[in-house]
Amino acid sequence: MSAEATPADPASGNSGRTTDRLLGVLMVFAEAERATAAQVAEITGIPVSTVYRMLDRLSSAGFVQRVGTGPDYGAGPVAVRFAERYRNGALERTSIGPRLERLSHESGELAAFMVPVGTEALCVDAVEGARVLRCCYTRGAVRPLLRGATAEALLAHLPDSRREEVYAAYRLPSERVRALEAAHPLVRERGVAISESALDEGVWGASAPVLDDSGSLSGVVTVMAPAALTERRRPYYVRLVKEAARDLSGGTI
Repeated sequence: MSAEATPADPASGNSGRTTDRLLGVLMVFAEAERATAAQVAEITGIPVSTVYRMLDRLSSAGFVQRVGTGPDYGAGPVAVRFAERYRNGALERTSIGPRLERLSHESGELAAFMVPVGTEALCVDAVEGARVLRCCYTRGAVRPLLRGATAEALLAHLPDSRREEVYAAYRLPSERVRALEAAHPLVRERGVAISESALDEGVWGASAPVLDDSGSLSGVVTVMAPAALTERRRPYYVRLVKEAARDLSGGTI
């Protein structure tokens, strides 16, 4: 063995695998309000006996908890504290909240900020408009990076490797992948993605990318409005959402 070579540490490998599994279990409860051990095992591919042991450890630490007297588990008090720290710490120290407030006020519609997390879009903040809109994107909600203006804007600005991970995770057929890829240059050229009834029937949306000071994707700003009532105002909404994204770009958030 050369002086530079080092033997593999089996313990280190096992530790990394355990950590990945614990994170996988936690991610289940980031997306589902409640789940049984069997459901967690099915989602993660971890043996149910191992899931039970992990849930016991996570319960002891307060990351998950039993829901009622049934077999379900849900997010625990520590997870809620993490969310509050993010909300009151990292998010409050940025310009996102005030800029969304302004965007919602100027448009009169729902304004939101989304970030890519794995193969999904996570809504980290949202401000309601003057009218209530039934929409799947509320604060904390996640949706697959598959359809809609938000997903299109995020995908168009993600690295090739990240997009390939998304396509593989959802087992998209090659023709669907080609269609998605063909749309990305136009989204990047226009600086905005637009959709109607892609996720919620009767909802129109426009999303523009927020880039950091190195030009990498931070997230997207989205405006959502009832399609039937806002057709004439759509160019105005597009301008507003692009202005908001530009204001938040360049490392200012």
